[in-house]
Amino acid sequence: MKHKDYSYLYANWDDEVRRRKVTLSNPVFIKGLALAPIVVAGTSLANGILLCIAVFFLLTPTRIITSLITRRMSVPFKTFFYPFVSAIVFAVVYYYMYQYLGARVLLLGVYLPILVIDPLIVKNFEKTRKESVLYSFINGMRNTMGFAVACLLVCVIRELLAFGTVGGIQIMGYGLLPMAQYSFGGFLIVALVAGAWSAVVKDYRYRVEVEAMHDERHP
Repeated sequence: MKHKDYSYLYANWDDEVRRRKVTLSNPVFIKGLALAPIVVAGTSLANGILLCIAVFFLLTPTRIITSLITRRMSVPFKTFFYPFVSAIVFAVVYYYMYQYLGARVLLLGVYLPILVIDPLIVKNFEKTRKESVLYSFINGMRNTMGFAVACLLVCVIRELLAFGTVGGIQIMGYGLLPMAQYSFGGFLIVALVAGAWSAVVKDYRYRVEVEAMHDERHP
């Protein structure tokens, strides 16, 4: 990146953070959303893919539907309406997931339907400003991609450490950290990855600031 680009990036940092949901404002590693499904159910790549499919068909449609209907609603009404819409959308999503994927969906237990009330899906109810359908779609997809990257990364690490496999393919002769398959192991791994992720983001923010200051002093 050229020096002149750093000045623009620094001046518009908040907008950049809102746009880059995968990296700078990852919903899992930076905002701490959807932790329970990932920590408990995200023990393998297969489970991670199922979670990503559910979020893909749940997050953006819920956001679009509510953006159309709740424009004149006050926040207290939105508080109840968002989970209501999310539950209806999930019922349809779960039905078709079960039809096409079979009993594998049941392996996630309660941590698939718990997405209905997860802040990742319903957090948007607290916003008072109106949101266009296009913005709802774009922002919903950004959050979905951010979740997918975090979920699959954690799931791959946990499966490899717990079982020595990735996607069922044997990579190592044995698991280096069997506790990774359990919830407390999941919390530990998510915490470590989130800490490293946050450190990289803060370092990047610092470099942008330094380069922007350098650009101002040497135009």
